[in-house]
Amino acid sequence: MKKQTKIILTFLACITIIAIAFIYKLHWFGAGMKPQHAAISNPEHVVEAARDTQEVLLNPKTESPKEATQTEFSPSGNTVEDFVPGSYKIAMDTKGLLNNDELEDVVLVLQNKTDSTDLRPTLILLKQPEGGYRLYASSWLAVGAAYINGDYQQYDSEDISIDQKRNLIISTYGSGPVGNRETRYRFIDNELVFTYMETFNAGAGQHTRATYDVLNRKVTVEDTNTMKEDMPAAVSHGTLPQHPLYLFKEIDPTTVFSE
Repeated sequence: MKKQTKIILTFLACITIIAIAFIYKLHWFGAGMKPQHAAISNPEHVVEAARDTQEVLLNPKTESPKEATQTEFSPSGNTVEDFVPGSYKIAMDTKGLLNNDELEDVVLVLQNKTDSTDLRPTLILLKQPEGGYRLYASSWLAVGAAYINGDYQQYDSEDISIDQKRNLIISTYGSGPVGNRETRYRFIDNELVFTYMETFNAGAGQHTRATYDVLNRKVTVEDTNTMKEDMPAAVSHGTLPQHPLYLFKEIDPTTVFSE
């Protein structure tokens, strides 16, 4: 075989080998890229995956805040039980003179039977002269959820009552950052109004007690230094901003003064 022919055959063989290698490489990389192309062709899956990742990184072992459900309560009833839907039970209740008549009213706090982390509605039932009760208002924000994060009990103890001055008092007590809170409501011009709040929180080296006289727009904060033997306290006073009356059925007492 002539030398020139051998060179040509060798060149063609090299071209063939290179072509085969190129086709194989193209096929291999193409196969590896298919899942990525599939993801790009359906961007909703990418967004969902990113959202799930952020939820794990930014909010580990936490739950999104609950929202008020669309549960409807009976506007009137002959007994207290008439206002309790089948999916709820009574968690707390109290009786007393709440509005401006001399008929004994009832306040209920309900609990979802199947979800201990659900918001707990508070119902104001006004006794009627002809008998039975009328639902004045309901609030999904007056009392916090019993449990958070599935199995963490938010409060160590809690209570609702109506005192002799016709104040509705809601008290919750908890260790750690949740602290203690007392809120009071009273009927003014036929509306149940937020009138007072007191909070107490204990942290590292300090206790803080704050009182909010909502009607008179006064706030007092007392900080106690527990790092010193005599535990000195510093008291400061402030004025709440001008605002229309805060109504029981609208207000979230945990955030109204957060600013």
